[in-house]
Amino acid sequence: MSADSNISVEQRAADISGEFGEMGVDVPASAVQERIAAMQQFNVPLEEAATTTVRNLAEEYDVEDGDLSEDLSALAGFSGGASGSQAFERVMIGDIPDLGTEEWVDVRAQVVNLWEPKHDSMRQVGLIGDESAQMKFVVWQKNTDSLPTLEEGVTYDIASAITNEYEGKYSLSLNKASEVNESGAEDAVEPTDGKVRATGTLVALEDGSGLIKRCPHEDCTRVVQNGRCSEHGKVDGVFDLRLKAILDDGERAVRALFNAEMTEAVSGISLAKAKEMASEALDPSVVEGAIRDTLVGRTLDVRGPVVGEYFLVDEVAETGYSADNPGLSDAAIAPAVTKRQPAKRLFAEELNQANHSFTRPEDEGDDRAPKFTLLPSGEAANRVFVVGTLIETADVGGDSEFWKGRVMAAGEAVNIYAGQYQAEAMDMLRVADTPSYVAVVGKLHHYETDYGVKVSIQPESITVVNSEVRDSWVAETIDATQQRLGALADGNSDASDAVQSVYQSDVSNIEAAVEAAIDDIAPEPAPVQ
Repeated sequence: MSADSNISVEQRAADISGEFGEMGVDVPASAVQERIAAMQQFNVPLEEAATTTVRNLAEEYDVEDGDLSEDLSALAGFSGGASGSQAFERVMIGDIPDLGTEEWVDVRAQVVNLWEPKHDSMRQVGLIGDESAQMKFVVWQKNTDSLPTLEEGVTYDIASAITNEYEGKYSLSLNKASEVNESGAEDAVEPTDGKVRATGTLVALEDGSGLIKRCPHEDCTRVVQNGRCSEHGKVDGVFDLRLKAILDDGERAVRALFNAEMTEAVSGISLAKAKEMASEALDPSVVEGAIRDTLVGRTLDVRGPVVGEYFLVDEVAETGYSADNPGLSDAAIAPAVTKRQPAKRLFAEELNQANHSFTRPEDEGDDRAPKFTLLPSGEAANRVFVVGTLIETADVGGDSEFWKGRVMAAGEAVNIYAGQYQAEAMDMLRVADTPSYVAVVGKLHHYETDYGVKVSIQPESITVVNSEVRDSWVAETIDATQQRLGALADGNSDASDAVQSVYQSDVSNIEAAVEAAIDDIAPEPAPVQ
């Protein structure tokens, strides 16, 4: 039976039905699927739902544990070898994502937190950690009476736990095949604090950033909306400062939450200053605007835990791009990864050549589906991030304002157009000084002319930056472009055939742009003494 974490409910149900059928037990796949789906509606992960279904079916049809097939027995947690029958072979929690799902592992870990079980099928649920990582665990209720009740702060040797994965999050399950023993004092574990280091460019702020008000009631941190707390009703809120940001490394986008201290550390705006700004302007939104103007386009080095769908920042510093930066690839960050399309880094030479747009087959018929552009270097882009010199601005509208900007992003200029639906970007173009360095985040837009399809950026944001930010972007775009071109040349790009068909794989001008960019940011040679 496949242990692939991407297996569908239908396939899993068919596998279980088939296994029971070979044992002479007629269980329709549709009935199995209904049971699994019913549990998934209550947020039970697929593999846990399948495990429970197998156990329940075995009991309903009076199938003894020992009569189950090897695959069903493993899925039900009736096999796997506890430490009493084989040597304890410790696995570090941080290595579990590399092992995959439905693997039997032995771990030595401390119970960091215990939570209130949300389902009757759970006996205990919480967080365990070792020196490498922290991970959720579940002790299932059925047939685990022999296992001790785990206590916070105590280190245990846990043998024959099962790895599970749901939407990128790994956990451990303890069942009747597991064995738990308290570790000796000499083996006590000092768990990692669960914090992760990451780097990414701040490309957007989410609603709710800036100066906010929170409920004043003790232990209530809810944000007050229109003078009301969702829990306590009408209240006089207490001012607070926060930043809900999108960090992007070109491959993924992550939600990051900065509290007042971290917001001040990275923006220079304190809570007191924010209240002063809002009072003077009679508008608290000026704080969010000031933070956006200060931070969008900056690359940040952050550290903190991932809680829920947010990366909680408790250390932050502005940095520049380096190939040694960790980026946003750490598996522990997965819960904070958003569905927002990442912003690809590309030079104007490639951007201006990328004139083929498409909608993914799975989105056909959806008027709101994202549009993608096939890049000549072999990837698809929905959103881009460029930094360069704003050399020209003009109102090119007729009856209403419609502003155009031209930005030198390496050796060529790229066009930017902003109208009433890009009001903040249009305001920026209206007052911008030229020349000046700007960071632009936006989506590619294609339009027909007498000379063929042209490409421009429809900006989501335009912010003034300094030369260090520009040079950092050049270095990052060199690396990103070289990686795409390398995959294309090696035949490792999924878009090789499409690139050949649309662009005839002519990337010579892009390669030349990369070489020119390398020369552009290369350090000046030391003078001869």
